[in-house]
Amino acid sequence: MNQSERNRSLQLDPRLAKCASFVRDGVRVADIGTDHGYLPIALLQSGKAVSAIAADINKDPLDSAVRNAEKYGLTEKMHFVLSDGLHGLSAADADDVIIAGMGGELILRIVSEAPWLRAPEKHLILQPMTTAAQLRSGLAALGFEIDREEAVYDGRKIYSVLSVYYTGVVQPQIGLLETHMGKIVPGSEHSARYAESVLHNLTNKLRGLQHTGQETESLENVIEEIRKLYRTGNNGEE
Repeated sequence: MNQSERNRSLQLDPRLAKCASFVRDGVRVADIGTDHGYLPIALLQSGKAVSAIAADINKDPLDSAVRNAEKYGLTEKMHFVLSDGLHGLSAADADDVIIAGMGGELILRIVSEAPWLRAPEKHLILQPMTTAAQLRSGLAALGFEIDREEAVYDGRKIYSVLSVYYTGVVQPQIGLLETHMGKIVPGSEHSARYAESVLHNLTNKLRGLQHTGQETESLENVIEEIRKLYRTGNNGEE
């Protein structure tokens, strides 16, 4: 490969690009479940990261990350770890930790099993593919706080990306609005589209509860609150 090919910038899809935008400048970054290593490579290319760890539980995607690092001439700035979650890493390895492309409950397990993340200087960037509500409530119960959250649309599906810090303030229970919409600001890009997705799921849950005769008032209230705050019904175009 010639030098011009090595200098070519890697273009991330919207979901990973949003994760990259949450990373602080000049940090050591760890990407957990790195797959092909695209995210840490792009962060090194942009200069946001000074070094990067690409970690994955499976050997094949980690080998792909190694090949891509070589392709872009970044092998010396990257370290590759075969690891279940964060078990192969320590506090000295990373300032910003990205866990993206997994279910929310799996992300929560990974965070809960790494005590060294419970330090205010550590920054988590989390992107759940499913069960975001369980992730938000679980983080609060562990003493973590979401300080920023944004919706991202990749052309097919809608997701959210969370910026998280440890505060030590344990919240055994958070409100239903925060559980389901997190810190997504009404009127922000793709917020209505995200709300529509949440409302679809909550409405199905409501119908199930009504069918079994269970109490539904709190769920009905949060559905109405989300509709009013996020002005849904316009297909998410903002």
